[in-house]
Amino acid sequence: MSIASPASTYAVARGDDAAAPRPLLITLLMLLLDTGLVQVAVAAAILVRLALAHWVPIGIGFETWSQMALVMLVLPVGYFFAGLYPGYGRTGVERLRVRVLVTVLGFGGLILFDYLAQNGQWSRGILLITAAIVVVAVPVWDAMVRHWLMRTRWWGEPAVVWGPAERRQTVIATLNLQRDLGWLPVSEGEFPVPGMSPLPGIKLAILVLDRQAALPPLTVEALPYSRVVLVPDMGNVQSLWVAVRDLDTHLGLEMQRNLLVPGNRILKRCLDLLLGVVAAALALPIVLAAAAAIKFMSPGPVFFAQTREGHRGVPFRMWKLRTMVTDADRRLEALFAASPDHRVEWEQNMKLRDDPRIIPRVGHFLRRFSVDELPQLWNVLRGEMSLIGPRPLPDYHLAALDRDGTDLRRHVRPGMTGLSQVSGRSSCSLEEQQHLDGYYVRNWSLWLDLHILARTVLAVVRGRGAW
Repeated sequence: MSIASPASTYAVARGDDAAAPRPLLITLLMLLLDTGLVQVAVAAAILVRLALAHWVPIGIGFETWSQMALVMLVLPVGYFFAGLYPGYGRTGVERLRVRVLVTVLGFGGLILFDYLAQNGQWSRGILLITAAIVVVAVPVWDAMVRHWLMRTRWWGEPAVVWGPAERRQTVIATLNLQRDLGWLPVSEGEFPVPGMSPLPGIKLAILVLDRQAALPPLTVEALPYSRVVLVPDMGNVQSLWVAVRDLDTHLGLEMQRNLLVPGNRILKRCLDLLLGVVAAALALPIVLAAAAAIKFMSPGPVFFAQTREGHRGVPFRMWKLRTMVTDADRRLEALFAASPDHRVEWEQNMKLRDDPRIIPRVGHFLRRFSVDELPQLWNVLRGEMSLIGPRPLPDYHLAALDRDGTDLRRHVRPGMTGLSQVSGRSSCSLEEQQHLDGYYVRNWSLWLDLHILARTVLAVVRGRGAW
């Protein structure tokens, strides 16, 4: 592998973002915004508690509010020491996990302190109501704040990316796409030589490794940066829930294989049943209204069932509201015969943006807001599907995947929604969908499920990327 000369070390990758990072300012801003949200949660909890005073009397005055407002400052302080301000380099799933854990431990500690040291001076009702609000609101607030910071180009820290050209460009493309991580590649180059001067203002270096070439000696020590991230070329392996282990002179990576832990599977199934029952009760009137609209607009059955491959390859009948005309197959073949471009689009995505098979108006509406998928809650309750997982695919779609992709999908129950659905829905290509489904199976955790579930609600409300 070549080593860059001092004269040809750097090439600008994203000069427009070079001035974006303001770590101290961003830290203070996020700290203040979280503090404000916590105070709003305290006020809301007091109002809820006052509303319940008719049944459970309580005296609440200014002193109660001031005490609660003061002790709640422990939460932003906890988030700060947990590394969430600004928290560059953490995925959304990791931020969710840390936020929830710090929040739960914070409120648990406050209740324990009040019980042991103050003999219960604080209102435990207000504390618990505040906790319920914060544990849901703070992760959502965190995502909204970061989204706003990304739009204003205030989010992120600059990084120089080193490594062989092809692998380096792949990593840079990933970082540019995943702006949520906050690592902005502003320069790039081959491996440096000792004694090289750093770029002004940059403290992070990302060293991309290649299995096909040896790492130049003393490369890490030669980098004049306070933080260095190594990106090894290990193929498609797990990347979440990986811990570093010191094996004397060797570096070890311990991967937590969550899907192989029986308790995790039981926990996932319990979550499916708990949320599935609630969702089914809420969805019933929507399904009935949609069924009436389908019956009015298109002759034929209201529901549509198709055999799909499930957990461990066992087939099952997946239910949907019918959104296509009854002669859908004939119309598809006629379209392919008349338009080769549509056939190419179908082969790439297994979907069509302008699909002639869909029932006019009603079908497009049901698909845009995923109402047609609601009958699959029945499959979830039966244990044939999960709320979160790779989508169950038709046989022709599975045949287009490679062997590793199909084998990996069989490790989990197929889901009503999944990572590929919240990352682009119908706009994801076949290759992107296979990559995202593989990422989900390898990196599964309860936190990843909750993260996808929250993003699903946002994607459905927006109604984007589905047709």
